[in-house]
Amino acid sequence: MHRSSKVHFLTAYVEYLMNTGIRSEEYYVGDASRFIRYLLANITENDVNDFISQSARTASYQNRLRKTLRKFFDFGSEVLDLGNLAQILKKTR
Repeated sequence: MHRSSKVHFLTAYVEYLMNTGIRSEEYYVGDASRFIRYLLANITENDVNDFISQSARTASYQNRLRKTLRKFFDFGSEVLDLGNLAQILKKTR
């Protein structure tokens, strides 16, 4: 696997596991998923603002990030039952 500027985390991780000889990714992906859920459940408004300011150099890209993250946070709240995750983005600048 090569480095890419557009890394799709889950796809790249599963590919990495397969390339290293793991025949079943269930435990690995499950544990990584639980860790990501933990991180998302503990994210703060400051974390989101820091990510957006570090990742987006232009106002238009910041707006796009807020829009796409809002959908991701809605998913986290509705499907993963991560509490008020969706509310965090509404409070950001």
